[in-house]
Amino acid sequence: MPQHPEQKVATRRRGQELVDAILQAAADELLEVGYAGLSYESVARRAGASKVSIYRRWSTKEELIRAAATQQVDIPQMPPEPSTLREDLLLVFRGMAQQIQQPAGQLVRSLLAASLAQQAPSMAEMSWGMGPNMMRVVVERAVERGELHQIPPQLVLSAPVDLLKQRLISYREVDEQYIEQLVDQIAVPLWKAQDTR
Repeated sequence: MPQHPEQKVATRRRGQELVDAILQAAADELLEVGYAGLSYESVARRAGASKVSIYRRWSTKEELIRAAATQQVDIPQMPPEPSTLREDLLLVFRGMAQQIQQPAGQLVRSLLAASLAQQAPSMAEMSWGMGPNMMRVVVERAVERGELHQIPPQLVLSAPVDLLKQRLISYREVDEQYIEQLVDQIAVPLWKAQDTR
């Protein structure tokens, strides 16, 4: 049968192009219908992909949403050496504060609301680890420079970023004054107080 002139030819996407389309569709679905309303079928339909292509890459909805959120996050590029613990922390926290207003932040708020309503796993289970991972990078750089002698215990390591997240959840934004106070009055003193050979 001859093709109608206005009929579009479907193109079969593969590889990263397909992955990007699926993850963007998952993010859009999450924002539009929430975690409880999101399904493999709806994501596949929005992405123009098959359910099989989604299941093959992400076997659970949690894995799919975590991947979608991770795609939206811009990992801060650490400043070149020489740097300082304070400068590294300021850069990371400023980056996290900026992203709460961007798609990644919208996804986090949507997941948090679903988690509090017990419609989704806890945020700890859904976390993709950007905050904790960046704290470890910052500390490792400080150890290499000799500013710290060891990596703090996990609770101490994660405390500053947990405080920042709580502030973002409560106020949806964080100003420069709070970031500097968090670094100068909590993060740096706390980590150095734990830094014993």
